[in-house]
Amino acid sequence: LNAGHQIIATAGELLSIETIAGTMAHPLITGLFRRIEVKEIVPHVAAVPDMTPSAYVDLVERRFSNAEIFDTTRRVAFDGSSRHAGFLHPIIRDALAAETPIEGLALVEALWARMCAGTREDGSAIAPNDPFWDELVVAADAAKANPQAWLSQTQFYGDLGQNPRFAKSFGHWLTLIWDHGTEAALQTYLES
Repeated sequence: LNAGHQIIATAGELLSIETIAGTMAHPLITGLFRRIEVKEIVPHVAAVPDMTPSAYVDLVERRFSNAEIFDTTRRVAFDGSSRHAGFLHPIIRDALAAETPIEGLALVEALWARMCAGTREDGSAIAPNDPFWDELVVAADAAKANPQAWLSQTQFYGDLGQNPRFAKSFGHWLTLIWDHGTEAALQTYLES
């Protein structure tokens, strides 16, 4: 659930989508959510009584899609430095250790780096939304030319940014996002 929130909120913020249900109404974001959850997260989650990991993904997808639950993209994207480090980075580490797919997770990290540049794709400003916002903006700006500048933030990534497989994938996605936009990157991932 928490990783799923970060998967959709960051893309939604970049595309100026106000609500979580609104992000799930966007077919590329729904596709991103579904594919990452099923292919990149579920393999690392154990079943609990009366609920398989796949059934839980279905439940979370229904919840996120429910327009009656009004939750803003901005609120969910808030404090990414804590939420990415706490909810996504452990999954990336598990996937790297197990040699399972990480492309979508690396894409989400690249979307976060792009979001922290402080503007949406329509040119509107993203108000500071993280306790470390000023540092994140500086790193995001530097990462436009050198993606490793983002991953070198060891206070968030530890040694994860030094992993060649993750760093290569992250760099690929961040460059694609800056060159062609969020929707093009999501489409490319979904077609891969």
